[in-house]
Amino acid sequence: MPLTWSTIKINFRSSTARAARLSRHSAEIMCVCIQRTRDCPLTIAFTCASDVGATARDDWLRCLDSLVAVSERWKSIDFFIPITVLSRLLPAKGRLKSLEVLNLSLEPQNARSLPRAMDIFEDAPKLTRVTMSSHLSLDTFRLPWKQIIEYRTKLMEVWNCVEVLHHAPHLRALHAKLERARGNISGDTASPYSNHLDHKTFSYESLTSLSINGLMRPGYEHELFLRLLQVSSDSDKANVTQILFPSLTNFRLATSSGSLINFAALPLAGSCFGSLLTKVTIRSVFDALADYSGAKDFLLGLPMVRQLTFGVCFHHNRDVVHILYEILSLPSSSDSGWPLVVLPKLEVLVLDIDYDNKDLLMPSWVIDPLKKMIRSRRTKDFVRRCVPLQKFHLYLASWETPRESFAKGLQDLTEEGFEIRVLRGLFAQV
Repeated sequence: MPLTWSTIKINFRSSTARAARLSRHSAEIMCVCIQRTRDCPLTIAFTCASDVGATARDDWLRCLDSLVAVSERWKSIDFFIPITVLSRLLPAKGRLKSLEVLNLSLEPQNARSLPRAMDIFEDAPKLTRVTMSSHLSLDTFRLPWKQIIEYRTKLMEVWNCVEVLHHAPHLRALHAKLERARGNISGDTASPYSNHLDHKTFSYESLTSLSINGLMRPGYEHELFLRLLQVSSDSDKANVTQILFPSLTNFRLATSSGSLINFAALPLAGSCFGSLLTKVTIRSVFDALADYSGAKDFLLGLPMVRQLTFGVCFHHNRDVVHILYEILSLPSSSDSGWPLVVLPKLEVLVLDIDYDNKDLLMPSWVIDPLKKMIRSRRTKDFVRRCVPLQKFHLYLASWETPRESFAKGLQDLTEEGFEIRVLRGLFAQV
């Protein structure tokens, strides 16, 4: 049964006495496992921090060398290793004919480059999915970007995003946590790559999923779009009508408080996103009036969206609790004029809300505006081409909030063809 042994997980981070005894025999045990896999492709998870001690270090280095010896059978690898031993993977160069997935976490995890260029994974004909603890410069850590379809990183500057998009023409998913830009000695934070951009390439047609976490870069989450839109404005006249992400279907955004107003100023529909964008997730901390600044204009710029996940909203204040519901509510037909409708095609709504309330019964000021908003979204409006809401899921972020009282309070909204659920925890993770 070689497939039974083809998934190998080794973790040297445990400090227990039993783990210490096992580590002395780990190389021998692992070699037995590898022998039993015969010629099967290998899925490997290898974890070792830099502070395990000299004895354990010798043990895990032998294990790592043994894994490198069978690198031609790597299918998926997940390595957590010190950056100082990355060179021990060099013998794998040119042998990675089966590698499809690479997850690489290096210590220190804020590294941006390597002492010298590493092209170990540049010649891996099947490699399409890469996850990095921090983005390393393309000059020092080389990947076959033209075939990569998914890239994730927990630490990345804005200009790195532009660089990756430029080098990966077939990229379908980009998930990045943005950090503050670090300037050079003179304090200049300009992109060292900007002078080399091909300004005619600014429509990223393959990308279908984009996740931007700007919590480490508060107030500048929109800068990626500004950079890309600037590239397009400098392009020749023939390309001005192109959209940045015409094929994007899923957009996930984690922002600092109040920063949605920065996105509201962008021409989202028609310049950033095309008609295929149907799913949007917004995650921030919404617990004050100012935090909702720009939220309505932001959502008005996404008329094609059919599914919205929004959170976390903290409802500790009566003045704040109504804001989101007022934004999402459809104006009644009796309203004067033709007020703009937020998300007219919305079919699925998911809210993460923290009420911080331990009472068995929810007060009316908490639940009544929620019900009013849902009822308005269930109304058919053919004149303004609004579709009725089909699903509503409420996630209670605080586990101390009684779920039963909300479920009972929303029970009278239940009807055939409409799904309504009350759950615990957080859904809008980015």
